[in-house]
Amino acid sequence: ELVAAEPQVQEPVLTVFDGNGVMYVAEMRSYMQDVAGTGTKTLKNGRIKRLEDTDGDGKMDRVTTFVDQLNLPRMILPLDDRIAVRETDTMDIVSYRDTDGDGVADERELLYERGPYGRGNVGTSVEHQDSGLLWNLDNHIYISYNIERYRFTDRTWRAEKQRGHWTQWGLAHNDVGDLYWIHNSDPLVSPYLHPQYWGTVRRLAGREIHGVPIDMGKPYAPEFMSVRSLCLLNDRGGEAPEVRSFTSACGQTVFRGHKFPRHDYGNYFFCDPTIHVVRRATLEKKDGLDFLEKSEPGDGEFLRSSDINSRFVNTATGPDGCLYVTDMYRGIIQDAPWLSPGPRANIVANGLDKNIQHGRIWRIRHRDYTPAAAPRMLGESTVELLRHLGHPNGWWRDTAQKLIILRDDRERVVPLLEGMAAFAENPLERLHALWTLEGIGALEPGLVTARFHDRDPRLRRAAVQIAERWISDPQVLGELGRLSADRDPGVAQQLVLTLGMADGNEELIQQTARNHLKDRGMVLATGISLWGKKDLPLIRDILAGKGLDGASAATWQGAIANWDRGIAFPKGMDRDHQRLVRDGEVHYFRSCVACHGSDGRGLKTPGTEMFLAPSLVDSPRVRGEADQLVPILLHGLVGPLDGKSYQAGFMAPAAALGLTRERDIAQVLSYIRFAWGGEGGPITEDQVKAIKRATTGRESPWTQAELESQD
Repeated sequence: ELVAAEPQVQEPVLTVFDGNGVMYVAEMRSYMQDVAGTGTKTLKNGRIKRLEDTDGDGKMDRVTTFVDQLNLPRMILPLDDRIAVRETDTMDIVSYRDTDGDGVADERELLYERGPYGRGNVGTSVEHQDSGLLWNLDNHIYISYNIERYRFTDRTWRAEKQRGHWTQWGLAHNDVGDLYWIHNSDPLVSPYLHPQYWGTVRRLAGREIHGVPIDMGKPYAPEFMSVRSLCLLNDRGGEAPEVRSFTSACGQTVFRGHKFPRHDYGNYFFCDPTIHVVRRATLEKKDGLDFLEKSEPGDGEFLRSSDINSRFVNTATGPDGCLYVTDMYRGIIQDAPWLSPGPRANIVANGLDKNIQHGRIWRIRHRDYTPAAAPRMLGESTVELLRHLGHPNGWWRDTAQKLIILRDDRERVVPLLEGMAAFAENPLERLHALWTLEGIGALEPGLVTARFHDRDPRLRRAAVQIAERWISDPQVLGELGRLSADRDPGVAQQLVLTLGMADGNEELIQQTARNHLKDRGMVLATGISLWGKKDLPLIRDILAGKGLDGASAATWQGAIANWDRGIAFPKGMDRDHQRLVRDGEVHYFRSCVACHGSDGRGLKTPGTEMFLAPSLVDSPRVRGEADQLVPILLHGLVGPLDGKSYQAGFMAPAAALGLTRERDIAQVLSYIRFAWGGEGGPITEDQVKAIKRATTGRESPWTQAELESQD
């Protein structure tokens, strides 16, 4: 049902709620007002709208412009009676407050000054910058590019450098503070490893490892990417294909509301404005790692439109327990630098450039549930806020925790929080009480180590994470050691990651890992925390295949192979070539290392002298022309090679290896040529596209004779 539409909102990109349930909407009113993007970065007419439902009918009836004259506002974080805002092309964080109750901000404070956004395409691209500003359970504030994270728990905005996922429009979290990234054609980006543990790899490796340190594969099956669209018109011209794949996935939410059926709690929602769809998926653990499965049966989708102007860009759990969807509702959804002449002509021919300054905010509610009344947290005392830490709606719990930490009288509730953390019947209430104490700075080691024995694994895991600040304390380390036999895979995985943050814990890490060797989450955690330590007994046993089935052994060996990553570029090497090689290394260690090995020489089948795959080192195909190498990866290769046979007798094509884009193929082949092809130069995306066109219709893998006959 419609909550707000133009002129109440225009060009909306983000919807959030403050402690009283008041809605704030970011409007990018200068975005792509014509096909040339005239004024996108210069008009500076972006706004933050304040919308309130004063009569409880579900529609916003009091609307004011809270902040005006902003440059494409892209993030809003409600604080107490302030909202923090970040605009495009800057990393500064500014708070705004309405002191006289007229719905318009009259107080502005610079919370954090960092200056212009530090990437080379700032002057041209709206897309390749951060989103997020998400206050997580751990009381850190996260942004999507992860070059830094923040804390605002002591009335001072503090920044901490970090390295993690490089993603665009969207950032979400679940009940226990796991973070979820999204990026265009990837509905869920490697969600398994918190960015803080990338620092363990840098410390142990002694060098920068580009991309995800250990890639555990996609957290969904290939068919998850298939989407049936209702829209017959294509943004890029011509008739739209009915079945498509995600190319603009964004605006995700882990739904934590209390006014949907219980089985929908924790579902993962995300948008794709080019397909005009909102996808719902279950988010479950599979072998210790998150995994998505589409909720709607067959070709169904949770929400979709046949109108090309429907541009669902963001989702949010509301304080009323329902799901909110932000619809930018416009004709153009592509930023000018990436809009080529063909699509521009199509946009004009279909009048899509004329649909501007619109927008809708939708509420999706379940027919069997009555939406909850608006909260009034901003007027409640700090003691009163405590009761919301056990609320069935995650939005209420998060907001109450944040407000308590931001209060001036927060110390008076410390004894109550300590009692809640230990004795509250609701485990989520205990969890939020524990993290609220952390945010206040009122935790003692004894209170935390007592939670190592909590009956709920979510509390044990959180306590281990919090204990990282005392990782060098022998008493705390001794208590952590008693958790090495914990049966819960999530607790064990967290323990290994935590122990890896300090040297000298290798024995305890190995002891913990041996209890969960078949758990893929443990493979990841151990691969991070023991990075490069191949001489340890556990690693020697794993490499020898002791106690592992074939699938588990391959997973472990693939993870350990990543320890050999790291590229030293020659001085003066072209930067574009460097980027191709750097990104190609990530693909290689994800898709190719299991057969060709980290050294490119091929791996032997265990117990035999036969190799799984040929050596890439000094291979005439690797050193040769692109038209010999690219077809092999595009379509696969079968039969003997240079007179030798290999175990599989067949190399899978790129798509089967997860290399679905021409750019992926160009990157991995450029890496292979750089690493083992001598003077072989890069292979470009344009070369791959040309060879793909020239071999259109080819479905079967090549033989060596066929390739050589094309010379």
